[in-house]
Amino acid sequence: MGKDVFYTLKPGTPLTAEEIAMIEAARNLPVEEDEDNPEIDPMKTPEQYAALMRAVAERNKRVVEKLRRLG
Repeated sequence: MGKDVFYTLKPGTPLTAEEIAMIEAARNLPVEEDEDNPEIDPMKTPEQYAALMRAVAERNKRVVEKLRRLG
């Protein structure tokens, strides 16, 4: 099995020429759908999108309530 490699990005550090070339090459790659976690599209899956929006609204309510109690 291969060795895991970890990078720690530091704000303000300029990209190397190799990193810039990798980013530019990635721009030309086709978009690939994730089969395990597909995009939630309001046109393709309106029920799933509506459920997502309800979950986001509930989360936001909890966050606001928590902030009110703290402040």
